[in-house]
Amino acid sequence: MYFGRMVTGERFIEDNLRDRINQKYSPLSVDMETASIAHVCYVNEIPFISVRTITDTATHSGIEKFKENCAQASIITKDFVLEFLKEFIESELVVNGFR
Repeated sequence: MYFGRMVTGERFIEDNLRDRINQKYSPLSVDMETASIAHVCYVNEIPFISVRTITDTATHSGIEKFKENCAQASIITKDFVLEFLKEFIESELVVNGFR
């Protein structure tokens, strides 16, 4: 499991921009969906966290890789989110004096 920066935008990264983005941001991943959700949350002052499980890589991509890795990625995400929520709830209970 990795924690780090994700680059998100409104279109696919063209090959001529890939090196510049990697040098400037050093992202672990790239997507096109998270920016819009994060922006709506920011504008509406709603706390936001993104959890993404990667199903393909820059060198191993496509629908075949997605299908091959989708079930395992779903399990990893579920397990992480459940553990995150458990830890979050426990810390909130401590902060609010319920423990």
